Amino acid sequence: MPDRATALARRKRIALVMLAVAAAVFAVGTWLRISYPHWGFDLLVAMAEAAMVGGLADWFAVVALFGHPLGQRWIPHTAIIPNKKVALGRALANFICDHFLDPPEVLHKLEQFNPGSRLAATLADPVHAAKVGGFVVNLAPHLLALLDSDRLHRFLHALAREQLQRTDAAALASQLLEVLTRDRRHQTVLDSVLRDLGELLGNEDTQHMIAGKISPQLWSVLRLTRLDDPVAEKLAAKIVAGVSDLIREMADAPDHELRLRFDVYVAEFIDRLKTDPTLQRKCAGLRDRLLDDPALPRTLRKLWSQVLDWLHDDLQRDDSDIARKAAEGARLIGEKLASDPVMQQWLNHWVIGTVEPLIGKYRSNIRDFIVERVARWDTRELVRELELSVGSDLQYIRYNGTAIGALIGGLLYGSVRAIEWLAMRAG
Repeated sequence: MPDRATALARRKRIALVMLAVAAAVFAVGTWLRISYPHWGFDLLVAMAEAAMVGGLADWFAVVALFGHPLGQRWIPHTAIIPNKKVALGRALANFICDHFLDPPEVLHKLEQFNPGSRLAATLADPVHAAKVGGFVVNLAPHLLALLDSDRLHRFLHALAREQLQRTDAAALASQLLEVLTRDRRHQTVLDSVLRDLGELLGNEDTQHMIAGKISPQLWSVLRLTRLDDPVAEKLAAKIVAGVSDLIREMADAPDHELRLRFDVYVAEFIDRLKTDPTLQRKCAGLRDRLLDDPALPRTLRKLWSQVLDWLHDDLQRDDSDIARKAAEGARLIGEKLASDPVMQQWLNHWVIGTVEPLIGKYRSNIRDFIVERVARWDTRELVRELELSVGSDLQYIRYNGTAIGALIGGLLYGSVRAIEWLAMRAG
C-alpha cells in the first residue's frame, strides 16, 4: 500500500495531466476552428476553455489552503492554514470540548454504557476472570522486582526514620489512647479480659495450681506465728477465690469502683503524656533506641524477603495459588454483582458522580492544552501533516473542477447557440 506522500504526489500528477490535456485541446481546437470553421470545433474550444478555468480555479483554492500559489505572498487570503494556525487550534479545541466533552453528552454516554452491568458480565465470564489472574501473574514480577530493590529499601528506611524522628512519640501515644478510650471504648476490651480471667480463676484446677504456688511463700511468713502448712494452703486458696470473685464483680458491674479508678488512671496517664516533660523524654528515648537498634532493619528486611520469595515461587508455578485466587475472586465478584441490580445501579451512580465534576474541572484544561499544543507546532510540519492527511482527497476537487468546467462550458456554448438560433428565427 503506497504511503501518504506517494499517493498525494500521484493524485497531483493526475490533476496536472487533466489540466494539460484541457490546454492542449484548447490550443488544437482553436487552430482547427480558425483553419476549418465548424460548430464542433467551437464546442470543443468552449469546453476546453471552461475546463482550464475550472481546473486552475480549484488548483488555486487547494494550494491557497496550505501556502501561497506560485509563491506570490501579495495575493490576499492565501496560506490560510499557516496564517490561521492559532485560530484553527482554538476552533479545534472548542469543537472537541463542546461536542465530545459536553457534560450532559458524556454522562448520557456513561448511562448508556452501564458500567456496572458490563463489569459484572465481564468478571463473571470465566475466560475474562482467568485473564485477571493472568494479568496479576504478568504484573507481579515487575512489582516484586521493585519492592525487592535495595535502593528502594534504603530510601524508604531513611524516609521512615527521618519522619519518625520528627514525630512526638508522647503526643502520638496520647492521641492514640484518646481515640481508644473515647466513650469508654476500652471498657469493652476490659469486659472481655475480666470475663476470661474470671472464668480462668474460677476453675478449681487453676485455683489449686495458684494456691500451690503462693502457699509456700505464705507459710514462710506464717510459720513465724507457729501456724502449720495446711493453714497456709487454705489461706492461699481463700485469697485466690477472693481475687476470682473480685474480678467477676468487676466484669459484671460497669460502674465498679476499681473500673472507675482505672478510667481515672488512664485519663491521668494521657494528660501526663501531654504535659509531663519527664515522661515525654522517656517516650522519645524509647523511640530513638528502637530506631537506632541495628537489628530492627535487618529483621524487617529478612521478613520482607521471605514474603517476596514465597510470592515469587508461587508466581513461577503453572498452578499459581495467587493467579487462581485472583481469577476466583474476580469471578465471584462478577457473579455477585450480576445478581444484584441495586449494586449495579449504585456503581453506575458512583461512576457518574465521580466523572461529572472531573469533566468540568479538566475540560478547560484540555481546551487550553489543545490550543497551546497547536500553537507550538512547527508551521511547516503542521501544514505538511494536514496536506498529507487531506491533500489527496482535495485533489479530487481539481479533478471535478476540470471535468465539471468542461461540461458547463459545453452547456453554455449550447445555450448561446440556442439563443442565437431563436434570435434569428424571431428576426
